[in-house]
Amino acid sequence: MNKISEWYPFLGHLTFPTVFLALSSEECDIVAQGKSLASLEERITRAIASLPGSCVVGLDSCMPTDSVSFQKSKSLKNGKLALKILNESEKVKSAVSSGDKTITVRPYRRMDKTREFRLFVKDGELKAMTQRNLERHFKRLEARRELYWQKGVSFVDEIKKYINEKDYVVDIYFTSTADIMIVDFNSWGEPTLPLLMKSWERDWSSVDGLKLMAEPIQLGGDIKVSF
Repeated sequence: MNKISEWYPFLGHLTFPTVFLALSSEECDIVAQGKSLASLEERITRAIASLPGSCVVGLDSCMPTDSVSFQKSKSLKNGKLALKILNESEKVKSAVSSGDKTITVRPYRRMDKTREFRLFVKDGELKAMTQRNLERHFKRLEARRELYWQKGVSFVDEIKKYINEKDYVVDIYFTSTADIMIVDFNSWGEPTLPLLMKSWERDWSSVDGLKLMAEPIQLGGDIKVSF
C-alpha cells in the first residue's frame, strides 16, 4: 500500500485530509520532463486553497524529498512553486514515467520530532516500534514509552478490519493528546529503512516493543588515556 489512494478510502479518518489530482497524459509529460504548465499550476493552486493554511504537494506514491526547494521549505501556498518542486525531483519524474498519474495535496503541519514513530507489523501484529527521527536521545520519551507502545498496539488492532495487508510498515504521528495520525504506509523490507531495528534480517516472530535512542554514556572521575 505505497500509494496514499490505496489506503486513504479506508483510513482517511486517521490521517490528514488529502486532495487527489489525476493528471492527464499531457500533464504527465510536463511533470516527467520538468516543464511548466499554467493550467496545471492553477489546478494545484485551487486544490491548495481548498485546504486550511499552507500545504505539502507530492505524488500518490512518493514525496519530492530530493528537491532542493522542498528541502528548504516543505510548505507552499501556490501551484507555481508546487510544480517547481515536483520538477526538481528525480524521484517524482521517475514515478510519473513509471505510471503514477496522481498529485496529492495535504495540509502542512509542523511536526514535533519526538512524536514521529515507525511501526513494524508482521503477520498482522505489531512487532516493533521505533523513533522516526534518530537525531538524538529524547529523555522525555522514556516516560511515555509504555503509553505510546500500547497506543500502537491498539491502533494496529483497529485498522485490521479495514485492510488486507499482513506485513507492512506505517509511519505515524502522535498528537498532543496522544491520538495517532497516519503519515505514510511503506513496503515491508527494503528500501524502507529499519531504523532502530537495525536490519530486516532478524527474527520477527518475537515482540520487541518500543525502541528509543539510547542515552549518551557519560564518563566521570579521573580518566587516563595512554597510547
